[in-house]
Amino acid sequence: MTSHTSTGQTVTPEAIYEESLELSKNSQSIIPFMEDEIVRLEEESAAFVAGEKDNAEFTPFRLKQGVYGQRQADVQMIRVKIPGGIITTEAMDALGEFAERFAPLGKGHITTRENFQFHHVPLDQCPDALRLLGAAGLSTREACGNVVRNVVGSPTSGVCASEIFDPTPYLAAFVRFAVRHPLTQAFPRKFKSAFTGCDDHDHVAAAIQDLTYVSQIRVENGVEKRGFKVFVGGGTSIMPRLAKPLYEFLPEEDFLRLALAIFTVFNNADMLRKNRMMARLKVLIDKIGLEEFKSQVEAELENIGSVDPKPWMNVEEIMRETPPALAATSTNGSSGNGGGGYAEWRRTNVEAQKQEGYYVVHVKPDRGDISAAQFHGLADIMRKYTGGRARTSQEQNLALRFIPEHMLHDVWEALIDIGLAEANAHSISNVVSCPGTDSCKLGITSSMGLAGALKEEIQSWTDLLEDEGVNDIRVKMSGCPNGCGLHHIANIGFHGAAIKGPDGDQVPAYEMFLGGNYGDVNVEDSRIGTRIPRVKIPAKSVPGVLRYVVSYYKDNRNDGEKFNQFLDRVGLEELTEVAAKAQETVSAAAPGSDLYVDWERTNQYKLERGEGECAV
Repeated sequence: MTSHTSTGQTVTPEAIYEESLELSKNSQSIIPFMEDEIVRLEEESAAFVAGEKDNAEFTPFRLKQGVYGQRQADVQMIRVKIPGGIITTEAMDALGEFAERFAPLGKGHITTRENFQFHHVPLDQCPDALRLLGAAGLSTREACGNVVRNVVGSPTSGVCASEIFDPTPYLAAFVRFAVRHPLTQAFPRKFKSAFTGCDDHDHVAAAIQDLTYVSQIRVENGVEKRGFKVFVGGGTSIMPRLAKPLYEFLPEEDFLRLALAIFTVFNNADMLRKNRMMARLKVLIDKIGLEEFKSQVEAELENIGSVDPKPWMNVEEIMRETPPALAATSTNGSSGNGGGGYAEWRRTNVEAQKQEGYYVVHVKPDRGDISAAQFHGLADIMRKYTGGRARTSQEQNLALRFIPEHMLHDVWEALIDIGLAEANAHSISNVVSCPGTDSCKLGITSSMGLAGALKEEIQSWTDLLEDEGVNDIRVKMSGCPNGCGLHHIANIGFHGAAIKGPDGDQVPAYEMFLGGNYGDVNVEDSRIGTRIPRVKIPAKSVPGVLRYVVSYYKDNRNDGEKFNQFLDRVGLEELTEVAAKAQETVSAAAPGSDLYVDWERTNQYKLERGEGECAV
């Protein structure tokens, strides 16, 4: 298959890839911008609108440019790919300008893969929108489609005290190696990956990735050698699986060779191309077993020569953080600059870096949404108080880094001014959700609406929130079973469903998962939650059920007993019963009552699920 340039010349995918790799060597962004791709998007879009290009051919092309169809007709979602979650000050301002010029809702949304999404963008505006992003070092290339999706990194990479080594240069090389690679352009299904420098905690949901590299150091003949522990085959959706260890230690010089071998095995797995809904790497490993998969990977490795990652690890400019100078003497910002709201924010949203005197501030946008004004306000804060870089997280938060202690109070006040100073960034009130029926064709329920209702419910718990164990609970939800909200690995998770009322009309509902986990544990200790079987909780009853579950835990747990430990001890019978009782309320619901209306909606609910583009 060939492409063409703006001059009309035909070029092969191999030539495009070689150009991309060459540009990477001197690029100030991780994914190099290529204007010819945007010109072609304009041409292909015009041909599609004119009826000269059918949807089956146009959609896969559009998806590789990060332009995704919504459930609303004639508008697109643009997904900005943020490798490692790294945002420069210039990029933050560009995202604000994007929200002003191209997003009718005037906001962007942080995803659980550390991307930014903007919704309701007309197709004919997409090329100019992508040019704006490209000028700021941002890219949407292969943010969607059956390709290597955004590569996730820890928001505290490079500043975490327990980090073995910062894998960001390796992450960048992996991204550059994979993007536009002829082998990765038509995988059986999407491919998700992550890098983390810590093996005592997990900020990248390592166990649900197709491929995860965890930094390791081994001493050989008295010399420290870098490498990675490698996990493969994780994923959620209708067949959740935890990733399995493939190698305990892979030398750093082999990590791209291994990636290429895994890409090849995955791409050659014809059995996966029979059903796109069952075509992830986890399915292949399930079918043939880990040992056979490893044998196939090692057979490919024998055919792959050396792949030197160093030419694509040049990320000095991307990683460069130039922090403000420290104060001559400590100001003890936790008390000297004020108490009250500041003290609580400092306690819950600020953590010390390994660089003495500097701190990370975690910013908690409401449901991951950031307005145009907030983007610009964050850019101003970054310029004045940080090292010039922010990081997105899978919790839909932002991390501002290299803030001197004496500036923390000023940062808090600046965040208040833009409405982003909410405390408890890592508590139960940091509810995570995918967009659901707000924009997704596959959405069944208004998961964003439920997230807002649950947050409001949680913030009313003056008694429960005094309990440390309660605050440690993580709540996540998805608008369908696919798991974009990471509900499978939440302590308490929900995914959208529908149930029939006594009159035959549908009621929006959720299935509940209990006991999942990641984050405060290493990869091997991650858990998929247990689904409460045969129970669907009406959407309007979920806040009450959540309060009951949390209250039951607080009232009956042993001292120091975490939520999952409590569930392991007492079982799920009591909680299954309360969920079932909530479902029973549907049988007595009056036609047209509040149960028939989803959260943040005014019309009666009707299940309207379109054909999604994730598997196109």
